[in-house]
Amino acid sequence: MRLKRMSVALCMLVAAVLFSGCGDQGWVRVSPDGQYVTIVRRPPDAPADSEDTELALYHIDRRQTTPIVRFSLDENSPHAGWVNNCQWTPDSRAVCFTWVHATGSPETETTPSESGENSPAETDQTSNSEHSLMLYEVASGRLTELPISVQAPRWSADGKYLMGLSDDDEPPSIHIYRTDTWVCTLQIRIPEDYYDEVVVWDWAHWLRSDPPMAVVHLGGSFSEPAPFWSSAKRLGNLYLLRGSQLIPLTTTGDVQAFWVDKSGVVMRWARVEHEKFLAVFERPLQGGAPRRLALIPNNTLPANARADQTYYRFSPDGQRLAWYTDEGFYVLDIATGVVHTLNAHAPKTVKQSALQEMRLASPVGFDWRDAETLVIQRSSERLELHSVRVLNPL
Repeated sequence: MRLKRMSVALCMLVAAVLFSGCGDQGWVRVSPDGQYVTIVRRPPDAPADSEDTELALYHIDRRQTTPIVRFSLDENSPHAGWVNNCQWTPDSRAVCFTWVHATGSPETETTPSESGENSPAETDQTSNSEHSLMLYEVASGRLTELPISVQAPRWSADGKYLMGLSDDDEPPSIHIYRTDTWVCTLQIRIPEDYYDEVVVWDWAHWLRSDPPMAVVHLGGSFSEPAPFWSSAKRLGNLYLLRGSQLIPLTTTGDVQAFWVDKSGVVMRWARVEHEKFLAVFERPLQGGAPRRLALIPNNTLPANARADQTYYRFSPDGQRLAWYTDEGFYVLDIATGVVHTLNAHAPKTVKQSALQEMRLASPVGFDWRDAETLVIQRSSERLELHSVRVLNPL
């Protein structure tokens, strides 16, 4: 997911294909208060053959949808570009996302809300770079471009700092900014053997803001000898970022997701050895031997680390692990080792355009609303809420 200088034509192709290497586009993200979820859909007024897509805000209980911004794979469109990686502020008042576009392509503009209160004039656009970090404020509907250039931003719990990855440096580095002034307070160079690309958008968990401490997930997507991107798989390890140091926490190179409890004492992580096994481990953050909590052999359920097929996410309480592949959507109850299949992949029908095929895929994205509720978007018109409660025997 490292952005390179490229032509207008290649920019849109790479956005559509390579960015899917994160396992999902980071479109479906539930706000910390559980009220909203960001989604993508075909704009209601878009022509049938249009590549226009819309990032929107959906109020889960009220079932109300508010447009945020349009984007399109058509480089001649006034909305030419690509949107990914939605990340909420901890107070749920705003959500940021990355706008990817080629240098010289049309500037982005705000899509008016259904109430008509938003207008393009309210959008602050200041850059013609290939990617911009945008901030959408829920209450006002205001969309602005932040004065920093980082990927995969992660807000601290108090909202005072933002951590992101920068590919403008060689080697790449982690940047930390104060959110009141947007001044960079710390820059940590990442050793080349630690990082190649972003493994997952939710790559960092803040433990404290000042001095900074966080668990970070670094690695990349790597291809075996095969045509183009089809066999790319994700590899990663966990590190403790403490000050300007990156201290290895795992060394197996196959970490796909992690979780840290609210007190910052215990961490869990999912290892996936491609086509061999899926396993969940736990250990105290400050040290100690890892303890295996669950093991799913490949012959029981296909274990997959394909960059273009799978994405893993722990529930907020760390008790479940959800993921999807081309074969289905799964939830592992870690305590019992039981894997539940929600439902299988939705088959594709007639050959369609790039975005239409994406809409037919299953799913578009997912997130946990709380420890027992999954929010899954399966097409531009289908949003599902699944309860995964476990009933104790009488």
